[in-house]
Amino acid sequence: MESLKNKLVRFMTGRYGIDQLYYLGLFMGLGAMMINLKVDSLVLTIFSDGLILLVLLRSFSRNISRRRMENEKFMRLWNPVKKATRILVRRIKGIGRYRYRKCPHCKKTLQLPIKRGKHTVKCPTCQEKFEVRVIV
Repeated sequence: MESLKNKLVRFMTGRYGIDQLYYLGLFMGLGAMMINLKVDSLVLTIFSDGLILLVLLRSFSRNISRRRMENEKFMRLWNPVKKATRILVRRIKGIGRYRYRKCPHCKKTLQLPIKRGKHTVKCPTCQEKFEVRVIV
């Protein structure tokens, strides 16, 4: 008798599978379900169930090129948000040790140690020198 793992592998062969858009849809659907536990709304129930069903059907799709394009569009929107969030978290963690300034030429964010007053800083990316003022 064939094992369940082999049956699942054979079933998923040629199908798109799971990607970042799948995880977003799944978490949004589960989040809507959690909110619906408190609110008890028919509209929210239909939304959450429909979203989870859509995400599951998308992962079983055989149209791989279209699903890949959908995920690429999503990632083009998601990556700047993810990057900004990561920078914000890093800034919050280092608030006692560092200050962050942007290079006026290349717009790169520099992490500077806290030293009060005016300083001349050389950007490691574009090699330009500029003045920064650090106020604690």
